[in-house]
Amino acid sequence: MRHFCAKLSCGGPLSDADNVGGFRWCRRLSLLALWTILMAGQLAAGTVEYQVSDLGANDFRYEFFPSNLGLLQNQELDIQFDSTLFGSLFNGVADSDFRLLLLQPNNPPGALGDYSALALVDNPSLAGPFSVDVQWLGTGVPGGLPFLLHQFDASGRNLDRKSVV
Repeated sequence: MRHFCAKLSCGGPLSDADNVGGFRWCRRLSLLALWTILMAGQLAAGTVEYQVSDLGANDFRYEFFPSNLGLLQNQELDIQFDSTLFGSLFNGVADSDFRLLLLQPNNPPGALGDYSALALVDNPSLAGPFSVDVQWLGTGVPGGLPFLLHQFDASGRNLDRKSVV
């Protein structure tokens, strides 16, 4: 008699003689199902594409093009800037369905900088514009940035934090 699993959560095999590899198969199936669920969550999270323009004197402009984020009121798009590569963030712009906050890199020392766009309504317009000017401390042209989605309650308390990069 072989022991095969038909559910996501499986018990251990009754005995090695009864199992004949079924438990290993079940574990792989469970891990595959879990991986599929996690990847589906990542894919549903959407994307934020960007374009970088050189403004001269180590200043650059990031233009962001978010899509398929499915944001609701009090959810935040948080784009992060490494404090070892960015000196300051300025001239931030966000669509009128968002409240924009720029948090400076290295304030306090070592802290990331943040382009924080908080949705003021359910399903806000992602048409833009979304942009920020940065002082670049690195060489060449700055590249991709990590972003997070945060869920806040009406009083501003952070309820959930999801990395989607």
